[in-house]
Amino acid sequence: MALDTSVCFIKLELVNDGLEVVDEFDVALHVVRALDAIKTMIVERIERECGGSGDINTYMSDNIVVEILQIGSGGDVVDRPEDLQDTAEVQAEDDPLPSEYIDSDDVDCPVAIRELGEEVSVLAVFGFCNMLTYKDVHLLYTLPVIGVLSLITRPFINRSEIFKIAFISAIAYVYITTLDNYIFFKGGWSYVPEKMLGVIGYVPIEEYMFFVIQTVLTSLWALLCVRWSTPCLNFNYDKHSYQLIRWIPITFLAIATVVGYIIAIPGQSTFYLGCVLWWVSPVVIFMWYGAGNFFVKKIIPCSFAIVVPTLYLCWVDQLALKQNIWHINEKIMLNIIYVIEDLPLEEAFFFFISNVIVVLAGTCFDKARGMIETYTLEYPQRFSINWAFIRQMFWAFVTSEYNMLQIVTGDIKESIAIIAIASKSFTAASFLFQSGIRLDLIILYSFCRVTDDMIDNEFDVEKKKRKFELTNNFINELFHDRKSDYDVGTKPQKLNIDWTTYESELTDVEMSCFRALSRIAFYLPRKPFEELLAGYKWDIEGRLIKNEDDLLLYSTYVAGSVGALCVYVMMYRCDNDKFELVENYDYVIKKAYQMGQALQLVNIARDIVTDSETLGRCYIPTEYMDDEDEEVKILCQEKKPRSLGDKKLKKYSTRMIHLANKQQLESVDAIKCLPRETRGSVLATTDIYRGLVSAIQSSPTYPARASLSKWNKIVIGLYSLYIKSIKYVI
Repeated sequence: MALDTSVCFIKLELVNDGLEVVDEFDVALHVVRALDAIKTMIVERIERECGGSGDINTYMSDNIVVEILQIGSGGDVVDRPEDLQDTAEVQAEDDPLPSEYIDSDDVDCPVAIRELGEEVSVLAVFGFCNMLTYKDVHLLYTLPVIGVLSLITRPFINRSEIFKIAFISAIAYVYITTLDNYIFFKGGWSYVPEKMLGVIGYVPIEEYMFFVIQTVLTSLWALLCVRWSTPCLNFNYDKHSYQLIRWIPITFLAIATVVGYIIAIPGQSTFYLGCVLWWVSPVVIFMWYGAGNFFVKKIIPCSFAIVVPTLYLCWVDQLALKQNIWHINEKIMLNIIYVIEDLPLEEAFFFFISNVIVVLAGTCFDKARGMIETYTLEYPQRFSINWAFIRQMFWAFVTSEYNMLQIVTGDIKESIAIIAIASKSFTAASFLFQSGIRLDLIILYSFCRVTDDMIDNEFDVEKKKRKFELTNNFINELFHDRKSDYDVGTKPQKLNIDWTTYESELTDVEMSCFRALSRIAFYLPRKPFEELLAGYKWDIEGRLIKNEDDLLLYSTYVAGSVGALCVYVMMYRCDNDKFELVENYDYVIKKAYQMGQALQLVNIARDIVTDSETLGRCYIPTEYMDDEDEEVKILCQEKKPRSLGDKKLKKYSTRMIHLANKQQLESVDAIKCLPRETRGSVLATTDIYRGLVSAIQSSPTYPARASLSKWNKIVIGLYSLYIKSIKYVI
């Protein structure tokens, strides 16, 4: 920042009721770092010299400092008297500076004060930066933070998040505008006109900007704090505790509203606190009614989302108050506690409660979206910026969770538990997706996992076939009305499935996965599920994989089909009801199959030992083998894969990895055709899973089951999400 410095000679005359400026001269240029430190020392010394007048502090802060700032900020230069050509000549006068100086580590020049009869002369060498304006506060302290947060949250921003932030900002702008104008009108706040762009009503233009800036800043930070949990896991189905959590805070807030209204008397010390209480409490009451329980369930991330921006904005406010950009009338404050120097309790409370409102408003939105995504039959509208969806959001917001079927959330919890054990890589990667996509991917993947285990973990062949038959019957019931292999619906519908047949033969966990899938099956095609069943049948029959064509076909059945289903999940849950693949449909679906093949090949390359030892199964193409009969016997009958030796195991693994790399390279460009907000997450998900390749290849021996550490997954995910994904997003 450029320095505009001055040496100011100020002659003060002591009068009965304080001090007044007699004259002042712009003498020369100099540099100093700490104007505030000089001001403090001058005030303290004058108080000592003058016997401690109670009016001196007020005078110094309200008058002298203002005059000094005006001189230093580029005003007209006053002609210097001939006897004040420079500091040396000043000191050579008959009335030289006293030898006593005030020294400070913060000041690189002396400040001298001496008494001249009934006068006090102060010769201070001042140097300071061009003083901040309100516009500078935004340019230096708020907008850059928003810029940084925007870059960090870029992979997680979608249409619904933009709508949420814009909606909350608009409401905040309208509501806080009236409060600020009222406080300014009643003399609670004031400002230096020269430091403002202009005024609308009673409030500076920059203040109106701040309403939106604070909302956006806090909302972006809150997004980073609260997005990581699945919304339905934060529902409270216990009616008794739900009512207590709802009504006890509302009671206290209602009392706070009344008390605030009573004590908000203009000109009184309770005015500021009273205005804040009676103005914001009704808004918090409304939001707490619908989302208070949801907020309490997420109290730790929500608290972090509130506290951090509150502390930062309090610090910025303290800087602005010190720079005299705006001023709080001391008569309307209790003046009991200053949170930090120059920052009164009421001002800190205002920032705290305004951030509470922003975070709570975001929580209201998240709770409503969670209800819609969880209970698709009751809330059939997809995200869209229209009145129908907004009305649906409102009813989802005010609806108490205990009035909804708890079994729906119970089924989702079982699905999450399955994935957490079965695939840590998928669990980690799923958090990169927005909540709706994440939820349905978990439901889909858990169904695939549990049905695969139904076949793999059952050693009785007849029971295997019966489990397969049940799964096949279920798929037929789900899709009995579909006109073609890839025909899908757009609205959820209630299915007439006879669950008693399945309940008698399936475990509770298996039933949960079946029920969960049935609630989202309306927008999924039939063909990929039939292919999945074909893969299960392959395993039941114990068919060997003869060559790479067989390997790719099997991978298509058990993983390519899942890749295609994932595309449908992202298309439906992408927060863009008008998004369609249209011309790229066949291309994207084909490449989704190919990407699924690539990931399954990595999976097979990793699990040669595990598949042999636990299942007696071999997915290595027999054309790779030196002695097909002997090696198949070792892997499938004797279940002693290590007897093949690490060298041979790594050779087989490497050949399948090369095939996987080919499939991955040919399919990855199709990510550009997916909804924009999903591209980075898809890339990061595939890269995390493919990180197993490096774990396999870097091991000196063939690992029993290669895996990535948590930190490796984080590094791969962040690199793919922020750096590698750029070419797919732009």
